[in-house]
Amino acid sequence: MKKRNDEDIKKVLGKLPSVEDRQSKEMLYQKVSSRVNTPKRKVAPWLFPGLATIAVLLVLAVFIPVFFSNSGMLTVEDSADRSNESAESSSATEEATPSFDSSTSESEEESAEIKKAEPSSEDKELPPEENIESSEQEKEAKHEETQKESETELDSLVLMSEEGGFETVSYPGKNAEVILPTLQKQQDSNAFSPERYGLAERAVGELEYEVDETEGSAVVTFPDGFTASGSAWVSAIIESIRWDLEKFQLEKISLQTESGNPVGLGSYGEMSEVPVIQEGEYIFQLYQYEGSSERFLAPISVDGSPTFQDALSLMKEKGRGLYVSPAIPEHVQFTSTTEEDALVNVNLQHEAWASEQQLLTMIEAILVTAGHFGFEKVKFNGMNVREFSTYDLEEPIEVPERINPIVE
Repeated sequence: MKKRNDEDIKKVLGKLPSVEDRQSKEMLYQKVSSRVNTPKRKVAPWLFPGLATIAVLLVLAVFIPVFFSNSGMLTVEDSADRSNESAESSSATEEATPSFDSSTSESEEESAEIKKAEPSSEDKELPPEENIESSEQEKEAKHEETQKESETELDSLVLMSEEGGFETVSYPGKNAEVILPTLQKQQDSNAFSPERYGLAERAVGELEYEVDETEGSAVVTFPDGFTASGSAWVSAIIESIRWDLEKFQLEKISLQTESGNPVGLGSYGEMSEVPVIQEGEYIFQLYQYEGSSERFLAPISVDGSPTFQDALSLMKEKGRGLYVSPAIPEHVQFTSTTEEDALVNVNLQHEAWASEQQLLTMIEAILVTAGHFGFEKVKFNGMNVREFSTYDLEEPIEVPERINPIVE
């Protein structure tokens, strides 16, 4: 490469065209200042706090329902209050929501409804304070009436004391799957209509009972020539005899014809004795024929020798009969039972009760079952109910003497 000296470089630079900036100083200043002072895009000051608030609301929306569903069970009264509040809230919302439909016919209907809802001339003359007081008094009166009606309408299915004048009369259910012992006044038993209560006719109407309580035995006499067909009906006869005589706490039940011979009972053959009801042989569920308002505690036989804890689980099982259902709601969980002589402690957990009647029916079914397992009292632990009109749930409850009283 050829080397150049300083003089050569000066000559070459001198041959280059001249470069001049003909912009004025003011114009050059404006261009530079416009680039230097260009505002930077700023983030909205509310953006990050707003995103944080939305995140908190989403977390609360997820966890608050779970918290309230698990933190404490509703009582009978709380369940009723919640349902009333939701009903009042929905009705108030419907009344306060305006209609955005601009059709002429609907606007006329709305105006007609508004006219109907206008207070009467008497109400207009009253001062606002008096209107409010009168409406509150009416609400309180209606609430008291509703409470009184609910208390009087509770349907107890047991007889706590051995009252006189009652006798046990057993009937098969409509399909003869279960036998239902009922308590009737002696003078009313002949006029009793099983059809009205969703029951079948008596299976042992022709039989005669002779009870010797001193000896702890009974003799059941059948007419000569008695015949029975069908294993289901024969089973209904035998179970009816056992439940008719259950209150006597017998040790032996003998069968005979008028001539003193054994009784022919179809596929069961000739029988001269039936077993008495044993301890722990039955649990109790609920019988109600379709379309009937009448309900009965139904004894359901169980296999083996279950413990009382097992019996409580069996009481919740379905499928024990066509018109039989558990008396214990699905949401009730029995955690444990402890026995102290004739007292059994039942520890349970539960959710909200549908009604006080539901709670009453469950308690009575458990009491009766406990009685048939040899207990005299039951203490319920874990009952989240402040007030209960029938039993004191803070104390042990005695098992009832008899079940299914019928009062015409």
